[in-house]
Amino acid sequence: MGKLFYRIITGVLLAGWMLTIFRFSAQPAVESEKVSGSVSYRVVEAYCEMFHKELPQDKMAALAERIDYPIRKAAHMTEYAVMGILAYAFLAGYWEKKAQTYLVALLIAALYAASDEIHQLFVPGRAGRFSDVCIDTLGALLGLFALFLLQKIWEMIAKRRGLHYNKNISK
Repeated sequence: MGKLFYRIITGVLLAGWMLTIFRFSAQPAVESEKVSGSVSYRVVEAYCEMFHKELPQDKMAALAERIDYPIRKAAHMTEYAVMGILAYAFLAGYWEKKAQTYLVALLIAALYAASDEIHQLFVPGRAGRFSDVCIDTLGALLGLFALFLLQKIWEMIAKRRGLHYNKNISK
């Protein structure tokens, strides 16, 4: 794959993902709560089905409400884990230094998380929280760490099989 094609594809993916995050953040609180509440309820339904539990509707709703906050925060972390990986992929098309690429990808995710929280100050019913910036940045860090581990595993497998592993896209 050519360097230019790689840069365009990863740039479009990163920009598209950032736009997706922006659109979720632009939802008023009432709409956002409906979405996360329905996801939490579906998780409870899946749990009951998987473990053959019969719970009345009101108990299922109460359980869904109880797990709603951790589900929302896990969703935030996942959004930013993906963003961190996409930022790394984009930057890897320009830089050869892996450590620098990881750090700048994390910085991009952290700055975007901060700007996203500022954006939410202007959305009805939403609030910008520093704790959310920290949660989002932690998600990006975990995503980048998972990518780092996968790269190390891939390198070990390639080395054992006598294959050459090209660590940098930009070469």
